[in-house]
Amino acid sequence: MCLVASSAMRDRYNRAMTSLATATHSVMFADSSDALRAGLTETDAARIAGAISAARADSTRAVYAHAWNQWERWCAARDLSPLPAQPLAICAYLIDRAESGRSMATLNLACTAIRYVHRHCGAPDPVTETVRHVRQGLRRIHGTAPRRLAHPLTVREVGQVVGGIDRATPIGIRDTAIILLGFASAMRRSELVALRLDDITHHPDGLMLTVRQSKTDPHGRGQIVAVAHGQHLRTDPVAALVAWCETRGHIPGPLFTRLDRTSMSRQPISGHVVARMLRVRAIAAGLDGTRITAHSLRAGHATAAAVAGISLERIAAQTRHRDISVLVNGYIRPVEALARTSSRDLGL
Repeated sequence: MCLVASSAMRDRYNRAMTSLATATHSVMFADSSDALRAGLTETDAARIAGAISAARADSTRAVYAHAWNQWERWCAARDLSPLPAQPLAICAYLIDRAESGRSMATLNLACTAIRYVHRHCGAPDPVTETVRHVRQGLRRIHGTAPRRLAHPLTVREVGQVVGGIDRATPIGIRDTAIILLGFASAMRRSELVALRLDDITHHPDGLMLTVRQSKTDPHGRGQIVAVAHGQHLRTDPVAALVAWCETRGHIPGPLFTRLDRTSMSRQPISGHVVARMLRVRAIAAGLDGTRITAHSLRAGHATAAAVAGISLERIAAQTRHRDISVLVNGYIRPVEALARTSSRDLGL
């Protein structure tokens, strides 16, 4: 339970938590009385709150909520106040999390979430210079590399996974389409699950997918992703998607929908469903699922393209990486290192 310093802060805290938990627009702006004192109406306040809330994507608010809940539970176990937080308590929390194996990215996210809630509750920023020094020290002690990188699936492994799926069932048809389209398009899982039927345009040479909004396009200008026909019917992403559309029907709405035992829902699947499904399908095909995540499809595309000798420009155009160094350091250089290592010619 969160201990707050005043009733006003408690009210703001409750609104902040409601927003983070439900991803709605009833948030962290101000009381209606604040708007009235400024000469505005309640409608004005609600519209301003909605615009402020839209500054953060639903997925971002969900991630912040998870990080804040972790912080609250840690504080509760030590009988400490999470709001307002003491900088030294945050230092102890970060050290504890780092020693338990959490990555620096996770620690940075924790600080961002804690600052976010404090700022919108009118509390002082607890991420002080002392906290920043602790984070710098932890970077030197533990390093900044991710603890567990997603395994990039190879073309052979993708074929192995979809080869074991029963395509006589609606769920088998859907899962095959998700896996092959995800690998061929190099789309993020959030982009895959956000696709709608009218985002798909068929061409003689393949598909054109309209990504309405993405991590690198938060303002929704729109991006086009092309997917060509596969060389083999079993792994052709275009054929797999056509089969799913015929099963799904042509009613407008989300492209990839939930399924139950008796009917097909019109509700979209979540990114967690994609990750869980891919891991289950991979294990069923005999692969080690320990490091298989939804990102294994996107990472697999980039790595397979690098192995095939495709230019960086073409890979970057497909993956739409905003920071090319991520693509180079994460996918291109590891492949080049294996190809060029002098250990190959030592005669061992």
